[in-house]
Amino acid sequence: MHEEQISEPLQKVYVLFEGGKIRPRALLWGTRRYKVVEINSSWIDRSPRLPQHGFSLTVDSGEIFQVLYEGNAAWRLEYIWIN
Repeated sequence: MHEEQISEPLQKVYVLFEGGKIRPRALLWGTRRYKVVEINSSWIDRSPRLPQHGFSLTVDSGEIFQVLYEGNAAWRLEYIWIN
């Protein structure tokens, strides 16, 4: 598996708020829409001024995305793992 650091903002992230949790369902990066097929893990980093919610997501293309929600409606794609 090959890792690429991206560190770019995402144009849109479609989420479901359920049971007090944030569940990403799809995201738009560039001109491509990716459907989330599995949430592999999630975490909260409370060390910054605004807590960051992190997610490891398997998307419909088979890649694994690490995304961050920065608490001010800003989503970032940090890493991609490619088979």
